Amino acid sequence: MRLLSLLTPLLLTAALAGCSSLSGLFGPGANEFAPPCARATMVQNLADVTRYRSDASHDITDMVVQGRIIAIGGECRFTEKGSQTVETSVTVSAEFLRGPAMQGRTATVAVFIAVTEGNTVIDKQVIDFPVEFPPNIDRVALQSQKVRLTLPTSRTKSPAAFAIIGGFQLTPAELATNKQRGPGR
Repeated sequence: MRLLSLLTPLLLTAALAGCSSLSGLFGPGANEFAPPCARATMVQNLADVTRYRSDASHDITDMVVQGRIIAIGGECRFTEKGSQTVETSVTVSAEFLRGPAMQGRTATVAVFIAVTEGNTVIDKQVIDFPVEFPPNIDRVALQSQKVRLTLPTSRTKSPAAFAIIGGFQLTPAELATNKQRGPGR
C-alpha cells in the first residue's frame, strides 16, 4: 500500500505528460497558452493625417480628408507546433473625416506597421488603407486589413522583447505640420 502511495504521483505525472502529445488533435493550443505578444503602440507624431488639395494651402476649404489612428491591436501565435517563431496579426483602427475639397466619396491613406527592437526597425510593411464614406456620412471609423509580421524570437528572446509600432505614412510636410500642432492636434 505504501509503495502504491509513492508511485501514484509518478504515474499521474506520466499520464498527464502523455496527454500533452494529444493537444494537436483538439485544435491549436488546446493545452497551451498563447505566446506573449510584442507591445503595440502608435507613434504620436504619425497618428494624425490631414490631406489638402494642394500643399500650398492649408485652409479648411482645401481639406480632402483627415484621419486619426485610435488603436493598434493584434494577436500572436506560433507558426507551427514546437516552433520558436511567432507570427503577429496586426490591425489599425482609425477615424476619418471627409473634407469639403474631397471629390467623390473615397480616399486611400497609407499606414505602416513595424516591428522594432529598441531603436532598430526589424520589419516594416506599408499598406493602403481604403476609406469610403457612405452617402450623407462624413465621418467613419474603420479597421485596416490584417498585417502579418514575423517576430525573430528564440529560446532566449520572447516576443515581449519587441515592440510593434504604427502610424500614417506621412510626407515630410505632413510630419512637419503634426510636429507643429503637437499631440492630439
